[in-house]
Amino acid sequence: MNTKQTSLLTLAITFILMASATGQKEISLQFLAFPKKLQPEPVELLVGEGKTILIETPGNELSPTYKVPSLESIVVGKTTEGEEGKPVFEIYGKAKSIAASKQIVLLIRKGNEDSDGFAILPINGELSNFSGGSYLFINASKVNIAGKIGDKKFEVNPGQRELRKPAATHEGGGCQVTLAYQKEEKWKIFNDTRWSTNKRYRSLIFFLQHPVSGRLMVAPIVDILPYNP
Repeated sequence: MNTKQTSLLTLAITFILMASATGQKEISLQFLAFPKKLQPEPVELLVGEGKTILIETPGNELSPTYKVPSLESIVVGKTTEGEEGKPVFEIYGKAKSIAASKQIVLLIRKGNEDSDGFAILPINGELSNFSGGSYLFINASKVNIAGKIGDKKFEVNPGQRELRKPAATHEGGGCQVTLAYQKEEKWKIFNDTRWSTNKRYRSLIFFLQHPVSGRLMVAPIVDILPYNP
């Protein structure tokens, strides 16, 4: 390779590196809104300077995946008409994004209406090794959670997650589930029920607190897997 070819190659590599350094990476976002509403209305996600997209806000399943440029903050709201008919973006909630290419964004309603505002909590949305019959416990609250699902014990502290795949302990494929939270030095049971262990679906179990009352909530989300006979 002669000097001219080497210089051209070096220049091309430089441009590629510059483009990579300045280009925006894409991230994938899915949304959940709690407490859930029977007919939730879409809200807008701010994705750039004066640019928004509509996003769905279900409470019983993950929303569709939205691929957007890497965002410093997750900001949701609604565009309204301001003075002189100019559009104004009204912010319903804002939170700093996290360093994850896949994120599940929890929108926790502060009141009955979306306009009352959201507390926003982005969490890592990577769901590897999450197979049918499994339960992924995600602690989005500020208290320690522990429990037993079938034959599997677990403990999940704030900001952590635990994956369990229990064996059925009851006829018909169910298993007993006991959940407790830590208050000071004591554990208090707040849920004792029976869940299914059907391998046709997997379950995300979110622990979260109401942003106003602080009440601890459990939000189970069932993800039905494609049928594979």
